[in-house]
Amino acid sequence: MDLKKLAQQFFAAYARYDVEGMTALCADDARGRYVPYGRDSLAPIRGGIDAIWRALPQAVSGYRVEVVEVLLAEGNTVVVQTMMGGPLPGPDPLGMTKKGQDVSIPHVFIIRFAADGKISRLDAYWDNSVLNGIKASAL
Repeated sequence: MDLKKLAQQFFAAYARYDVEGMTALCADDARGRYVPYGRDSLAPIRGGIDAIWRALPQAVSGYRVEVVEVLLAEGNTVVVQTMMGGPLPGPDPLGMTKKGQDVSIPHVFIIRFAADGKISRLDAYWDNSVLNGIKASAL
């Protein structure tokens, strides 16, 4: 099983805003950690994290996903570095960006696969201050 290829399929679906395609690559009980849910909390992919995936293209028109690097880690784990972003809908409260300014936010994803090749756990990390700026400017 080519875990790097499976991870690339997931991010190809992400880049197309294909949430159904993304969740199809996940186990039914897949869980993950995304910054908005907090460092110590896990959320289900379905009925949890998938809401973030659905909201991003609406919050940031022109939202894009670019895979920079896919690394095999130990066992069933892949680490993916991406750049994600797009033009912000308004100025952020930290004064870091202006309305319409295009931003690229580096992300790191740690993806663990089950024996059947489905994603069982997906943890995503990025700059929280940029996330807060995007969230506040979309309101």
